[in-house]
Amino acid sequence: MNIRLTYYDIVKQKNLKTLIFISLLFLLSCATVDFAVEELPYDEIRQAQTLISTTEFQKPVKKTTQEIELYFNDVIERLTPYASKFCEIYADNPLPCNWNITLENNEIFNAYAFGDNQIVIFSGLINAVESRDELAFVVAHEMAHHIANHITEGRRNIILGQLAGATIGALVYGTNAASADIQQAAEIGGLVGNLRYSRSQENEADLFSLAILYHSGFDLDQAKFTLLRMANLSKQKEKRSSFFDSHPSNPERIAYFDKHRELVENGELFILD
Repeated sequence: MNIRLTYYDIVKQKNLKTLIFISLLFLLSCATVDFAVEELPYDEIRQAQTLISTTEFQKPVKKTTQEIELYFNDVIERLTPYASKFCEIYADNPLPCNWNITLENNEIFNAYAFGDNQIVIFSGLINAVESRDELAFVVAHEMAHHIANHITEGRRNIILGQLAGATIGALVYGTNAASADIQQAAEIGGLVGNLRYSRSQENEADLFSLAILYHSGFDLDQAKFTLLRMANLSKQKEKRSSFFDSHPSNPERIAYFDKHRELVENGELFILD
């Protein structure tokens, strides 16, 4: 489902009615997450920023096709038993606790979850990491999106946002407004509906991923390098995310990683053994 408008389109138009409409949408509640996170203190954000700027990376050695497949298969084999157990206990999802994970030959540093328990891992991601622990964090993160039912929730949030947008748009612009105005309102509603909880969902997926990795015996110090590597590659330099960001900022994700790791290792959140 394509959302063509962006926040920058809205600001550029300087449309007061549209901004009022967005403010109303902000008050609407869509699908929530089960494990909400607290706001991070600035000191923890700053520490994460320092870690990002001072971490040195060795350039990963390019892997052969066979080595990429071996990385992929080893990680899936180690993760699946504990991910399935975690899913059976904590899933907010009616689907079976198994996943169809595909390795795609694509040099982009990326992976994504979609559909019913479908996950795609790009070979470029595997080529860019130094350890199986890094790869495992990404795979478990995508598994977590399915376990927490984020895919369905995201689709529902877009639809609810579009409906709310069209309704509020009719109220703000008037029932005799041009269809283009109502369509614009619906598109903005879909955008806001999609973003309303997406950052919380990303944090929740990171948290679930940590628990799965910990109980699967992966090295969490090495797994953290995935977030540091993404921060190093990213052009995003913000300390904190804004309402219109779909993901937490890189420093936020790293700070949350440390906070959640302590809770997971102390057995304060999830029990799988």
